[in-house]
Amino acid sequence: MKKMKIENWDKIVKWSYSLARQYAIENLVPKGVTSARKFDAYKQERKPLPRKFPRIPDEYFKRKGSWKGWRDFLGNPDQRKSRKYLSYHNAGKVAGKAGISNSKEYVNWKERPANLPSRPEYFYSEWAGWQDFLGSSYRSPDPRHYTKLNPADVRIIKHQLAMGITGAVLAKTFGVSEMQISRIKKGENWGDV
Repeated sequence: MKKMKIENWDKIVKWSYSLARQYAIENLVPKGVTSARKFDAYKQERKPLPRKFPRIPDEYFKRKGSWKGWRDFLGNPDQRKSRKYLSYHNAGKVAGKAGISNSKEYVNWKERPANLPSRPEYFYSEWAGWQDFLGSSYRSPDPRHYTKLNPADVRIIKHQLAMGITGAVLAKTFGVSEMQISRIKKGENWGDV
């Protein structure tokens, strides 16, 4: 694919996937925008984007039938496939020793070592549930304690729903009710995200 030399990105009125991808790789990735979550944070900080650049590129280009995923859109900046993670058994031990006792704590674990995947339930083929992964340190999250979602979470939920992940699994992962996931799926809640 031949890259165009663009002098003024603000003059573009209609964005194609390849042109938006080129802009993202050349202008956003060098600023640390390497995931959907980081793109949302970049927008929330009101950092500059071209005037007509799609603010929700995944939804915009899905409607046009050209979306290939965030990794492709950002040029696979972090090379996740080449990362070396601990084995399933050892990763569970490290998480348990760090005091992680359930999925919610793991997802929100700020000091998670780089050799542990952010979503082990999708990474490890031998995955048999959080209780198996964390062993004796596992404690069920309090089902009455629900969290508030942010736009990045909602994008992930919508993406996972589109991939066929059940609402029950997503509700447990994000610490919300299944009704909230159902409303997101129907567009009743967070329809603008």
